Amino acid sequence: MADFRETSEYFEKYCPSLKHLWTQYLEHDAVMVSQYAGPQGDSKEKPNFGFEVDDGRIGKDERVFFECYEDHVLVRHCFDDGCQETSSMTHQKCLKYLSQLPRPWYSFCDDIGIHLSEKTPPKEEE
Repeated sequence: MADFRETSEYFEKYCPSLKHLWTQYLEHDAVMVSQYAGPQGDSKEKPNFGFEVDDGRIGKDERVFFECYEDHVLVRHCFDDGCQETSSMTHQKCLKYLSQLPRPWYSFCDDIGIHLSEKTPPKEEE
């Protein structure tokens, strides 16, 4: 799981022109298991950012990549046998999909792993 700040810095580096979009997606950083952005190097591709999510409905022999461009989200559903299905959706629908995903328990933690050997519980929010 990437840290929210790390993801923000990464997207800022590779696709700053899409900041008005990716800032909306960062709210769902906890359900993203990987992120990527471009263009990188000498690539002539359009600015984009993408991610995979933790969705129990995605089979073990499948991967689903969400590639976000200025005007749409390209969804690549890839299978181990090399086959691929490509679909598209609006940003609004993609954000709605992300908002309904179950969030892992650690997305609610402030300090993962810090208290493993300590007896003191974390402080309550004020």
